[in-house]
Amino acid sequence: MKYALVTGASRGIGQAIAKKLAATGIPVVVNYLNNVNAAQTVVQEITAAGGTAELLPFDASNPQEIETAIDKWEQAHPDDYISVLVNNAGIRRDNVMFMMPDEDWHKVLDTTLNGFFYITRRLLKHMMPRRRGGRIVNIASLSGVKGMPGQTNYSAAKAALIGATKALAQEVAARQVTVNAIAPGF
Repeated sequence: MKYALVTGASRGIGQAIAKKLAATGIPVVVNYLNNVNAAQTVVQEITAAGGTAELLPFDASNPQEIETAIDKWEQAHPDDYISVLVNNAGIRRDNVMFMMPDEDWHKVLDTTLNGFFYITRRLLKHMMPRRRGGRIVNIASLSGVKGMPGQTNYSAAKAALIGATKALAQEVAARQVTVNAIAPGF
């Protein structure tokens, strides 16, 4: 069976995407980092509406946590695979650049950009050989298209995500995997 994984799905855009995917009939894996209560509420709302959902906690910026979590999920689902990936996990640490701590720069890029890399690379291993295709949707931002003052780190991460999306789409198209980015605004 095909599943969808939505990172950062405990609230906001990720929550809305998880609910919409589940409403189409695809089972959804709800990723979250800290807010287990909010993530459980998303799963409860999906199942109450007749959908299928389960939790998968991991830190999108931590490659080992990602590997461990997905390994456990795959062991529990030997006949299933994640065919839809929505890279939504991201954080903001807004500040003018000359006052931005190194940690805020790195944490934003680690979660948004490196998280995309770690998770997508891991799941492509199973999407591509199946030749049944896969769908990867990266949640970028208008900040990555236009740039926003006070968001140099966030704008850089989202702009890089857009560029990575364009490159990866060309790499995997022949394997029936599509890669797209969406750039929401406020």
